[in-house]
Amino acid sequence: MDVPASGKALIDNIMTRKAVSEFRWTTVDEIVSKGGALDLLSLERYEKWWETFPESVRERVRKAWGDPPGQEMDGVPPAMVYQGNIIISGVAYGNAVVLVQPKRGCAGPRCDGEVCKILHDPDIPPPHQYLATYRWIEQAFGAHVLVHVGTHGNLEFLPGKNMGLSPDCLPDVALHEIPHLYIYNCDNPAEGTIAKRRSLAVLVDHMQTAMTHGGLYQGLEELDRLLEQYEQAKIADQGRTRALEHLILGAVREAHLDTELKLDPTKSDHDQDFPAVVRGAHEALSRIRNTLIPDGMHISGDIPAGARRADLLYSILRHDGGEDWTLRKTLCRLMGLELADLLADPGTRGNPASA
Repeated sequence: MDVPASGKALIDNIMTRKAVSEFRWTTVDEIVSKGGALDLLSLERYEKWWETFPESVRERVRKAWGDPPGQEMDGVPPAMVYQGNIIISGVAYGNAVVLVQPKRGCAGPRCDGEVCKILHDPDIPPPHQYLATYRWIEQAFGAHVLVHVGTHGNLEFLPGKNMGLSPDCLPDVALHEIPHLYIYNCDNPAEGTIAKRRSLAVLVDHMQTAMTHGGLYQGLEELDRLLEQYEQAKIADQGRTRALEHLILGAVREAHLDTELKLDPTKSDHDQDFPAVVRGAHEALSRIRNTLIPDGMHISGDIPAGARRADLLYSILRHDGGEDWTLRKTLCRLMGLELADLLADPGTRGNPASA
């Protein structure tokens, strides 16, 4: 099969073939008929691996999911079993295979959402198909290395000790002896440490998604414009402030900020505490405008360019780490302001002339 030209092409191929673990809307028959099975692992072959697992592990798996290849337990059908064989789902590209990580447990078409809540359960072991998939990658496919892509999977959260894992710990049973590389987001060192500690992973970090400012939009932009006019009118055109007060209160309601700003619905516009409304509106707009949000997805090997790179650098440099001279503090001082004062009271409009 030709190597996909893009990540989207890879995802499309996986989904077209239904090369995923059985879930609520995908049956084992559909997985097999659409080409999503890399292998139909026989019970005989799986049992050879099964017999090498510690007895304590086999007992836990039997109790949760029945004997190999899986049995109906409390009305829950066996996971990923087709005509007595265990489905190993995925797609192959030459000397590599791409698999969606097996599920920690699934009730198939009877799924009510409850079984899937075991994702981080410290006691329930994964089903036979999970263990069979990892051992298939190592023993049947003969992979030289296992590469997990994405922060984070569930291998490192399988039941077992927190550190210094033993042969009875499920991450060790699943991974076995295959070298493990983990493509991981560099902004999540805490869980990356868990992956290193509990699945012997060598982390290959990548940049986080480029961040940008949330900015203002639609009614919020109009409210910001009216507030600017109001600040100017207080100095140069006192007669216009009353009309602007009415427009600002209307814009506040239009932007659904009236509850946050505690407008009294029983009072007329004339009787509202307008100075408090102005201060609260400035604070709300400042918070929304300066909120950092993801700008698309990071593509491994690509450095953000143009405006995305500038936004990413600013999102990094805006954090001063307690230093006295930083980007934002310097820009504020050039305007005769102090960043600490602005952050402490964002509702106050800075006036360099009086600062």
